[in-house]
Amino acid sequence: MKKSSMIILSVILVTGLFASCTGGKEKTPSERIIGTWEIVEASGAFSDSNVGMIYTFGKEGAFSQKNKYLETKGKVTKIDDESFTIKFDDLPDADFIYTYKFENETLKIELVSSDQVFTLERK
Repeated sequence: MKKSSMIILSVILVTGLFASCTGGKEKTPSERIIGTWEIVEASGAFSDSNVGMIYTFGKEGAFSQKNKYLETKGKVTKIDDESFTIKFDDLPDADFIYTYKFENETLKIELVSSDQVFTLERK
């Protein structure tokens, strides 16, 4: 009986250990956005030229967008779980504000000052 109790206790402890190691805190949207994304669908102004554009959100606010012709760098100056603001290096006096949300594994962003809406997939 004592041996059975020890085995059951050991199984419970090991199961608890594995559950605590694999079950982490779910990332917030502002943490999930970090990484490299490709625009796979676009609507609004210049939609055709935006498909295939690569967006990279780095830690510490680094940001870049590039296509096969050019790369533009900037800084995410503000981010929360629904919107972010980018200040591009070449346009230091302008703030570009986007809203965003995740739909399964895709990222949808919309430029607030325009009709542009982008669907991005993680690269």
